[in-house]
Amino acid sequence: MTYFIGALLILVGLQTVAIVALLVERRRRARAERDLGESEKRLRLTLDRAPGMVWTARPDTTLDYVNRFCAEFTGLPIEKLLDEGWLSAVHPDDRDPAASIYVPAVEARKPFLVEYRMRRADGPYRWVLATGVPMYGPDGGFAGYVGVDIDITERKNAEERTRESRAALEASHQEIQQLAGRLIEAQDAERARVARDLHDDVSQQLAGLSIAFSALKRRLDERQVGEDLRADVRALHERTITLAQSVRHLSHDLHPTVLRHAGLEAALASYCAEFERSHGIVVVCSADGDFASITPAIALCLYRIAQEALRNVFAHAGARRAVVRLVRTDGHAELIVADDGKGFEIARSLERGKGLGLVSINERARLAGGTVSLESDAGKGTRVRVLIPASALVRGDADPEAQDGRQEYSLS
Repeated sequence: MTYFIGALLILVGLQTVAIVALLVERRRRARAERDLGESEKRLRLTLDRAPGMVWTARPDTTLDYVNRFCAEFTGLPIEKLLDEGWLSAVHPDDRDPAASIYVPAVEARKPFLVEYRMRRADGPYRWVLATGVPMYGPDGGFAGYVGVDIDITERKNAEERTRESRAALEASHQEIQQLAGRLIEAQDAERARVARDLHDDVSQQLAGLSIAFSALKRRLDERQVGEDLRADVRALHERTITLAQSVRHLSHDLHPTVLRHAGLEAALASYCAEFERSHGIVVVCSADGDFASITPAIALCLYRIAQEALRNVFAHAGARRAVVRLVRTDGHAELIVADDGKGFEIARSLERGKGLGLVSINERARLAGGTVSLESDAGKGTRVRVLIPASALVRGDADPEAQDGRQEYSLS
């Protein structure tokens, strides 16, 4: 009997302990639920005050929560925005594009970014950037998405202004390039006109004046005039001959007729020889490949570039020797002009506006569809390399310096 009473007391004690433990657990759970509720309230309060549209979505993509900012932004009640109601605020043109990003991302359980327009409460559509990430429950199961939409209209407007500015700048750049091309063409045509005037008018008059001086010398010799007078006439005759030669050289420099009649190789060799005689700089000129078949336009382009490069050698390089080399391959035509002068800092020269010759070279090459590379080091000389693609070498047959300069022509 004593044993039975003791067992009963033990059983009652265990039940009491279990009841107490149960009451403690209930209180703990109630406190946890209360704390969780308070946390959820604080979280929702925080989300409602967030400066963005915060939302959560079910696994089927429909919304089950939006914060107060969503309602304030769209002017729609929260209940109208849940499920698929938010789509009513999206611009009609953006609904399908947005869905084409949102739905596949949800199916793949991947984060996403999408831009679309959403109607604001006061009427206008605003660009928003929506970002979402997948949520997972305590058991690891997919629980939907959480995301936020941010107004990016000002950024989009700034991007549009930047695009418009770039487009305007590009258009302006193209206009400048076109103008530069027309100026070069006009310059070449004017050179041809002046050269013809010198050849057809001034040179002929000088030739007539030289003949008149020769006749005058004979008449003076027949009349036995004083030696001083004959010396003066001879000096004037010699000066006339010298002037005629200078005009002829100037005419040739402005309008290389030998380029049209003898080709680029002969014209460039002749110019290099004359440059060497005039300026005392040794010029080695060579050519490798077929240059007889290239267009007159490209021949003129390469000739003018070589002229400009050699002028720069004389004016700035302080060189004793220069090399001019032409190379023709199946893929391109190449012109190299190099010197052993003092070299220069390319970027600084262009910044100071002292590189007009280089600008002219680059523009001529660009109009011909080619490129220019420039190498220069202090004390190691300068090397100009021009490449013209094969497609430009056989295009067209116009000569901008023919037909009295009246024929329209473009290298581009």
